[in-house]
Amino acid sequence: MIQHLSTDRLVDFVHGELSPEDDARAHLHLASCPTCRVEADAEIALRDFIRTSAAAEEVEMPSAIKAAVWQQIRAAKPSPFASFAALLRPAIAVPIAALLVAGGYFVSPLARHDAAPTVAASYYLQVHAQQSAQTPLSERATTQGFEASAAANQASIANAYDGGYPATAALGGGR
Repeated sequence: MIQHLSTDRLVDFVHGELSPEDDARAHLHLASCPTCRVEADAEIALRDFIRTSAAAEEVEMPSAIKAAVWQQIRAAKPSPFASFAALLRPAIAVPIAALLVAGGYFVSPLARHDAAPTVAASYYLQVHAQQSAQTPLSERATTQGFEASAAANQASIANAYDGGYPATAALGGGR
């Protein structure tokens, strides 16, 4: 006696939901049983009809429901969170973010720079006096400045070299 495919097994076969072994058995049975083949063809036709009618049918929402939905949307008051979220729109959020970043930079330790070292005015006066003294042909140069400059040069040369260097002996700066 031939055991026919159950309706559930036949539906699973048509939709491809059987395991490979059960699918092979159902295929073999359908090849040899015309009664089950007719039921399988009917199930395939039903499946195809449902698919095509669902694809062709365009369901549109009734206009009364659309109007009621839009009315509720327009009448709804925004929640505090929605109001806050509206502030975060780019037109407002970008300048606020830029201010926060700039403020954070200037408040953070990254913006702290050590103050520039201060130099006393007397330093500049001494440097100017030395430069004036070293330029003997300038209008402001004096012979005293020149002589002081020459003495300072001799002292630095004497400190820099031994007494045996001939240049120091010629300048009179030997030890």
